[in-house]
Amino acid sequence: MLFKKKKEEMFIIGMFSLLIAILLGRFGGQYVLTDFLEGLLTGISLVMNLCFLVRYGKERRMNDKISQN
Repeated sequence: MLFKKKKEEMFIIGMFSLLIAILLGRFGGQYVLTDFLEGLLTGISLVMNLCFLVRYGKERRMNDKISQN
């Protein structure tokens, strides 16, 4: 798995892709390529950030179960 050791990398990639997508939407103009890249980067951002949240939640629940025992 690509992000098995450092899940924070997923969050960083998601945030930077969202930042670039917002900047492209704001300053990129109305071209087909910039619209495509904006959509692509927004999708990458959604996937990376949601995967980070799921993995963070699972890890937190596991740590809570371990600390309760």
